[in-house]
Amino acid sequence: MGKKILAIIPARGGSKGIPFKNLQKIGGRPLVKWALNTALNTRGIDRIIVSTDSEKIIRIAGRKYAPFKRPVELAADSTPSLPVFQHALHWAEKEDKCIYKYIVVLEPTCPFRLPVHVRAGIDLAIKTNSSSIMSLVRVSNGHPVRIKRLSPNRKIRPFCIPEPEGLRRQDQEPAYIRNGAVYVFKRETIVNNRLWGDNPYGFEMDRKLYGINIDEPLDLMLAREFYSAMKKENRLNLIDSFVQGGR
Repeated sequence: MGKKILAIIPARGGSKGIPFKNLQKIGGRPLVKWALNTALNTRGIDRIIVSTDSEKIIRIAGRKYAPFKRPVELAADSTPSLPVFQHALHWAEKEDKCIYKYIVVLEPTCPFRLPVHVRAGIDLAIKTNSSSIMSLVRVSNGHPVRIKRLSPNRKIRPFCIPEPEGLRRQDQEPAYIRNGAVYVFKRETIVNNRLWGDNPYGFEMDRKLYGINIDEPLDLMLAREFYSAMKKENRLNLIDSFVQGGR
């Protein structure tokens, strides 16, 4: 028997930045459906759970993949991610009478990631025995050396590291940021009330293709324009190799 892998798609019905964010459509498909299709086409995932408080999202996902309605106390704007993952993990292990070794989390807000990226995260988690895995993209304009603090009297200070005078962009040390596409957690990390744990690993994705993470209205507009441009250029295979969904 292989590693038992649980995929969780956290998809609240509400959102502050974009109303009903996880139901917004790109290419005629709600964001939650993009995430579900990715999970369905990822080799080795044993169970998929869409964790939501929304009846509409439950209908879109179907009871097979959205088998419960998330408790109200885990569906507030201020609810952290960890108890949501713990709730879904506990439900799945009780229902399936098994122990899941790894938990994959696919946020609907990063729709263009592919099953191959998810599988790469799983394989890296197994190979390195890491506490967690996160996908990353290289930082461009927002490099930490260029980020500043602004005091009440408008004096500028480095936010974390000083910027040498005359530093060229091409001379900056490569820096990376989470793009929200793929997370893989070892079970022990989650049940011990941790997210990243003491031994996190990361892998890089192409920022130009997979750097969009939808949090604000502008992000949604960019995602739709990007999808339209890829469709016009007949390059959807790079972001949408499973248009029909399902296995």
